[in-house]
Amino acid sequence: MKHSRIITAVLAACLLTTVTSFGKAEDKTFKRDRYLVLDSRIIEKKDNVELTVGVAHKDKNNPLFKEDKPWEPRFDNPYCSVIYDEEDKIYKCWYSIFTKSGGKGDFPGEGLAPDKRAWVNWREGRRGFGVCYATSKDGIHWEKPELGVIEFNGSKKNNIVINYTHGVAVMKDPHETDPQKRYKAIHPERNNSAVWFSPDGIRWGKKHNAGSIDNGDTNQGIWWDPDIGKYVLITRHWGGAKTGGRYGGAGHRQKSRSVSSDFLNWSKAEVVIEGLDLRMQIHDMPVVRHAGVYLGMVGLFDIEASRQWCELAWSPDSIQWHRIQPGKPLIPNGPVMGDYDWGCIFASVPIIRKDEILIYYGANDGRFMGWRSGYFALARLRPDGFAGYEQIAGGSNKTATITTKAVSVVGNSLCVSADVAPSGFVKVTALDPNNKQLAEGELVTTTVSDARIQWKDPFTLKDLKDQEIKLRFELREAKLYSFSFHK
Repeated sequence: MKHSRIITAVLAACLLTTVTSFGKAEDKTFKRDRYLVLDSRIIEKKDNVELTVGVAHKDKNNPLFKEDKPWEPRFDNPYCSVIYDEEDKIYKCWYSIFTKSGGKGDFPGEGLAPDKRAWVNWREGRRGFGVCYATSKDGIHWEKPELGVIEFNGSKKNNIVINYTHGVAVMKDPHETDPQKRYKAIHPERNNSAVWFSPDGIRWGKKHNAGSIDNGDTNQGIWWDPDIGKYVLITRHWGGAKTGGRYGGAGHRQKSRSVSSDFLNWSKAEVVIEGLDLRMQIHDMPVVRHAGVYLGMVGLFDIEASRQWCELAWSPDSIQWHRIQPGKPLIPNGPVMGDYDWGCIFASVPIIRKDEILIYYGANDGRFMGWRSGYFALARLRPDGFAGYEQIAGGSNKTATITTKAVSVVGNSLCVSADVAPSGFVKVTALDPNNKQLAEGELVTTTVSDARIQWKDPFTLKDLKDQEIKLRFELREAKLYSFSFHK
């Protein structure tokens, strides 16, 4: 009964914040060039459709690398910060490791063979920590260079770049004007949060004290937000009802948000999202900004099964968060215990490319609280493929419809991204703000990304520049992800 009251309170709070957030958005004019249909602010009416998460395809080369150096006996929890550096034309990864790890009592610790770890009830003892650096030219084949920066067992022939406790996140900051601070790293803590700056992401300056933020032993979400002119940090908060058992005595896992203008002085962390019950807790949530919304890679931790996978949430402002299909993974675990990602998945910030979305992730072959081996892997989504609308009831005479609110015409052509079955289609109709039909598009009958709509009538969007229109999408055996205006 106690847990039921907590769940009811959480759901009521979510409903209240949703109404408040979207009530404020009613007066806004939607004016941008790309819209993900998962953004419910832009949807006026829908029929016979449901919003479902996209399908992530795991790369055939997985795992891309694993713990295979003397200084990384444990690559778990395998938190990763991954970017594609447009300046250097190379992929870069910073990943957290345990540089040493041993069990309590008579447990063999580092001496246990990797293929035996997933089956053992592990109790942690001594630890050492670090952040390592790896690079790749193609995103598939990765190198761990000997950098000569940090000493390990009397040698600097390793790829360690920072010695610090688990959960350091790294970002490259294109907004930064000081070349010595182009790269930034952070580890939030309730007492003395740590911040570092670097010109190249390899050689880091002294550690700065950033004061009290929150419990940072997790996979961080960190970015510069041009909309508010501040850095935003999403990290872990321990709060609410205690769940007991292992790592549950301090409460349960929630995600908090803090902001800073200079990366040194941070606002008080405020809880912004939590699980819908005490069993399914949100452990981490890296975030990416795309198409006018914030997308959260929800690390959903099942504390009873001791496993974690990646789900999806979205937000209009990084404060009010909305789960999409809770319980449905965006990146599911491997099916068999001992598979490289059977136990845990820790997503990095997605890399948005024109032709696909890359989600690198750390993975484990055993349970969250067990002695397991760590790996680095990749999942791919189609363009704009985080989530989309598809019809609920099928049949030859049944379709689904979505009608948007009024959006400003900012281009000469309208394009859509959708998956379409061989017998399916997407039909687009342009409406004026009073729902009067302006034009009907030719059917889209194949899977497309940013496919230009051809209008049946002598109609052009050029004459409607900066004016508002609505769009009605009719779907049959299709899944709609986005629409966009192009010049």
